[in-house]
Amino acid sequence: MGTLITPARNSIYIEGSQFRSAVSEDLVQRLGSSINFINAYQHSEKQFFINVPYGRVATVPVTAVDGLAVFEFNATIIDVWMFNITAGSAGTTELDLKIATTSGGAFTSIFTTTPKITSAAGNNAWVGAPGGAYTPPSGTTAPVLGTVNINAYTAIRLDLLQAQTGGQNCGLIVHYRPR
Repeated sequence: MGTLITPARNSIYIEGSQFRSAVSEDLVQRLGSSINFINAYQHSEKQFFINVPYGRVATVPVTAVDGLAVFEFNATIIDVWMFNITAGSAGTTELDLKIATTSGGAFTSIFTTTPKITSAAGNNAWVGAPGGAYTPPSGTTAPVLGTVNINAYTAIRLDLLQAQTGGQNCGLIVHYRPR
């Protein structure tokens, strides 16, 4: 291996790529930095939404909220964010993202710690697991990812484990990229 070209969004100019022009180091640097930029930052996301007053749910857990999704290719989950738009009057909202590797098979959590938001966090609260120097906001518990490598044709679903009394409109956003 060698030294990685710094990822950057660099444009390619006609003068550097015309027929019979010398291939310049600049062109190769621009191509390399652009490809590395795509490799580092390009990703997909799956959004699970509970766009109702979920705090009225009589019995939890509620499984497969907002359906399920199936990965079409091997993927790595790079981050997960939970949000809650309208805080309830009490309690905690807890979500879990689960996977099943076979159709009709059992679902298991991808987390070692599930994300949680208490009513004390207030309206428009969110919490994630981005790594680095991130500090979860007060009234939240950041998710801790256990399983991040997902094989093709694995299904994912969202389960509501706990609900704030009177809470409304929450969800989970899963960021992933091919591996």
